[in-house]
Amino acid sequence: MIRKTAVALLMAFAALTVDSLAHAQTPTMYDPRDAEYRLLGLIRAKADYEQALSEFDRAESEHEEGLISQSRLDAVRQRMETTRVNYLQQSLAVIFEQPHVLIDQALKYQDADGNKYVRLTVRNTAASAFETDTLAELIDVEILDLLEPDRVRSVFISLKSQPGQGGAIISSPYEIRIDELAFNEPETVTFRLLQDADEVTVSVSYAGVLDEKTVYLEKDATANIVNVESTQFSQEADLGGQATFDLALEQFTDEANTFRLAAVGLPPDIRYEFGDPTSGARLTQVRFPVGVSQRSLTLTLELPQRAGGSLPQSALDRPLPFYALVMNEEAADALNTRLQQAGTLEADSPELASIVSGLDAGMVRLELIPRGIGRVEMRAPNLYHEIFPGDVVSMEVTLRNIGSRRLDSLRLLTETPLGWQGRVEPDLVSALPVDGETVVQLTFNPPDDVPVGDYQMRIRADSAAAERRVESQETTVRVHVAAPANLWLTGTLALLLIFLVAGIVIFGIKLTSR
Repeated sequence: MIRKTAVALLMAFAALTVDSLAHAQTPTMYDPRDAEYRLLGLIRAKADYEQALSEFDRAESEHEEGLISQSRLDAVRQRMETTRVNYLQQSLAVIFEQPHVLIDQALKYQDADGNKYVRLTVRNTAASAFETDTLAELIDVEILDLLEPDRVRSVFISLKSQPGQGGAIISSPYEIRIDELAFNEPETVTFRLLQDADEVTVSVSYAGVLDEKTVYLEKDATANIVNVESTQFSQEADLGGQATFDLALEQFTDEANTFRLAAVGLPPDIRYEFGDPTSGARLTQVRFPVGVSQRSLTLTLELPQRAGGSLPQSALDRPLPFYALVMNEEAADALNTRLQQAGTLEADSPELASIVSGLDAGMVRLELIPRGIGRVEMRAPNLYHEIFPGDVVSMEVTLRNIGSRRLDSLRLLTETPLGWQGRVEPDLVSALPVDGETVVQLTFNPPDDVPVGDYQMRIRADSAAAERRVESQETTVRVHVAAPANLWLTGTLALLLIFLVAGIVIFGIKLTSR
């Protein structure tokens, strides 16, 4: 605290002295280029001050001997004070010549929980004047010891998404303060990344200067492991359908490496394949070329049509955990050996989790929730009927659950032409198990004055399965209404035919007898 107060007083004194002597005589050795070449300016100012000090000492001796007047002594003293202030200014300019905080390293790594960190190492590289022995010869030792020009104080560091005011801070803590940064002594600070990035802007504020640099983060290659992440870590899929997980891979080394891909913990009835989302190619291995640290993959799961076997009915509607692994050859061989020794393991067994966590491999835990679906099949022995006015259409329809989930609240719905009425018995089937079937009686009543013609009735099944609506395709029943038969006309025609036949027979007999 005393040193800082002394520094402030010294600088204030220099400023006041410069202001008070603003109209004083300028030293003869002053050169405007001293502002650019500060060390040369300091040499010139020191020589000028030493000369003026020598003249003042000689003038004081002459004044004591009565050789010069008081005014002459005051003029020499004023010149000496002016050169002394100039020397002090040049000394301060060299001492506080703009230091530079150098970024030695920006290393990105992750912990066991997958959190990303940046380990940043900075160093104070002061101006070249501080690295020479000449400075101690030009500036008073007390001034150097008092001001400590080899240290930069109050250095503030943060990580941003981009330089400038539009760049948001993407690290925690938002800002780190280094109280004192000694010359050429590295200082390391650690940030946790709030937003994953391969390059960041390092913002450093010190000595009234804001310095921002965009740097590409190095990767911690101490363990040759690929980080695997998925935003769709839990998905539902119907039996007979697919589920696709997007995987983001990041390698923490710039070397060219090849890794094997595997999904562990899935029942054998669920098939999987890794793919390249750009080319659509199916992959069993992934390669990182030199300089490439990130890749994107897809993991597609194909579910069987029905539950059973390695995917029992009891596994439906329950989370099925499994692991997507990216590993080198050694880890892949170790995984196969351990799985063969362990035999068949449940997907959520602690033993499987222990085997996977013991591998030097990149992994992500995913979940699949298989869902059964309900499907209704309608069968009828005859979908075409012919009736006369006044008749009704009666038919049977067999409803069968050909899906993989029980059907609830099953109804058979009808759509009839205007004036027709449809009746279903039973009107509601409360539940229909998988592969179960039921027979429904269906009756269509035409109006009393139904004209002769063709009519179409539409029927469909409606039900629910696990709060999801299930509908069947519409089926059409065709009905032909024929005209009623005229008995009197039919009888008259029959008699006429009989008489005609009888007349022909009689006429034939007479011809034969002649």
